[in-house]
Amino acid sequence: MTDWATIFSIGLVQNMFMAAIIASLACGIIGTFVVVKRIVFISGGIAHTTFGGVGFAYYLQSVFLVSWFSPMIGAILFAVTAAIIMGLPSINEKIREDSTIGVLWVVGMALGVIFISLTDHSQVTVRSYESILFGNILLVGNNELFLMVALACLILAVVAFFYRDLQIVTFDETHAKLSGINVGLMNLVLYVMVALTCVFIMNIVGIVLVIALLTIPAAMASLFTEDLKETMVWASFSSMALSVLGLFMAIHFNLPPGSTLVLVLGATFILVLGGKSLIERKKARI
Repeated sequence: MTDWATIFSIGLVQNMFMAAIIASLACGIIGTFVVVKRIVFISGGIAHTTFGGVGFAYYLQSVFLVSWFSPMIGAILFAVTAAIIMGLPSINEKIREDSTIGVLWVVGMALGVIFISLTDHSQVTVRSYESILFGNILLVGNNELFLMVALACLILAVVAFFYRDLQIVTFDETHAKLSGINVGLMNLVLYVMVALTCVFIMNIVGIVLVIALLTIPAAMASLFTEDLKETMVWASFSSMALSVLGLFMAIHFNLPPGSTLVLVLGATFILVLGGKSLIERKKARI
């Protein structure tokens, strides 16, 4: 029998649940833009680029003894840089967007491997590739948690400030241009917010599974409402509830937290989609 009282007295476990809840809020908001605007592939490209930042951080820590430059800061640096490159109109005019994503995706991963191989492992304890790629939420410390809170506040503030313009650009870029909105700037802002959110999720489910937490809750919410704000609210709440459920199951069955969380999200999405389809069929027969 699982001794939940003892488990929740552990600081790392408390951080784990708090990190999941904070990330779920960001995922619900930014994930809605990602799903509606259909930029999931861009999110995947940004997420995988963060691997280069993680390796870069370990390299700086071991060679230049820059202890404050954590893997999360390195991931932010690489993710935001990738987002800016993808969002620059001058780049998109010369190279197809999917080509840019592919180049940044593989270069980021390759740089991560090279930086980690050059790291002096006697100076720095480097997380395993499995932990970085598939996540280990139990490694979220207080410093990472505080940084996640700061990033969440930044994301909420930016989305609230640019909400109207982001909403119009997300649904119809042509209408946005006719309305005098700087579409290039709004896309750049959105890509940077996606980058920051990817760094959030990386700490929970790892780089490979980022897209699941970013898109599944928003995709489920979009099945029941077309209103952008309502989708954000429902996506955030469903992400929080399912993330917490996934973590409880991971602890109880002694499974990897990140992967268990994603499987709970995926199974719920299939059930919701199937249930909605059955209801619609019954209504059609009536």
